[in-house]
Amino acid sequence: MAWMLIEPLRVSAFCAYLAAWLVLAIAAVAGAVPRRMRQAAASARMTAPVAVGILLQGAAAFAIRLSMDNAPLRPRTFELGGTLALAPLAALLFVWALRSGPKRGDAERLVTGGAYAWVRHPIYLAFLAMLVATGLVISGGFKLVAAVGLYLAGSESRIASEEAEMAEKFPADYAQYRLRTRWRYLPGLR
Repeated sequence: MAWMLIEPLRVSAFCAYLAAWLVLAIAAVAGAVPRRMRQAAASARMTAPVAVGILLQGAAAFAIRLSMDNAPLRPRTFELGGTLALAPLAALLFVWALRSGPKRGDAERLVTGGAYAWVRHPIYLAFLAMLVATGLVISGGFKLVAAVGLYLAGSESRIASEEAEMAEKFPADYAQYRLRTRWRYLPGLR
């Protein structure tokens, strides 16, 4: 009888999870991410903290991958609920952040509206939410905790470098923006 309650949750969670990844992929392929990367590459330097951050964030995804085996996925009810909540929110935040980002020709303007009015680095938050949703759907357990730790360390390294660059490029505007939008990417925490 309990399976009758969990099966619709399981189907809903897996559908929401797959749909969220599909939305992320479509948004990226549609050109939003490559356009932002070109704009960022024009002004960004690959520094050691950025390189370390990228490696740590990649290691986080690898840690989740290590959690997977060949057995069927059997997440528990709370994991399904977490996936059902986080995956769509992550996809929506990712799309919102991309739509809030610089428009064509605005690469030299500090973006402070839309998703960027809520947190200073919403794309990092979107990918963190998808990382956690992925760990939940595969019942990652301790490896999910390790993956989140690696992702947070990598994000902190990249964000510190990016924020220093923004403060140098837009000294007065960025100082005001940091006062208005105090959270880097973890609302209520950081």
